[in-house]
Parts: sequence; C-alpha cells; structure tokens
Amino acid sequence: GWIEMGGAGIFRPEVTKPFGIKSPVIAWGLGFDRMAMFKLRYNDIRDLFTTDLERLRSCQQ
Repeated sequence: GWIEMGGAGIFRPEVTKPFGIKSPVIAWGLGFDRMAMFKLRYNDIRDLFTTDLERLRSCQQ
C-alpha cells in the first residue's frame, strides 16, 4: 500500500481572518510520522507522541 509522506490543504477562514487575511491560504508540509509508524508497527499515530514512559522505554530496544 501507499504511505502518505506529505499533507496539504487550505487554512480555514476562522484561522486567517483574525490576521486580516482575506485571500485563501494554502499550506503543505512533509512528515516522517507515517514511516515511523510503519517501522515501529504502530496502528495509531498518536502513539508516536505519547508521554507514557514505559511505552517510550520499550522503543529503545
């Protein structure tokens, strides 16, 4: 299957209007989160950002 490496989209108006921006704003970025999930065999991306020390220690092995 495919692994998503980048994301893109348009900022929602409620984010840009407070800054006086009236034109649509696009954003994009690259991330290695999905590849790390694959390597660590995680099913949930939130597991990469856990504060559970036992889980983090188990990744060192």
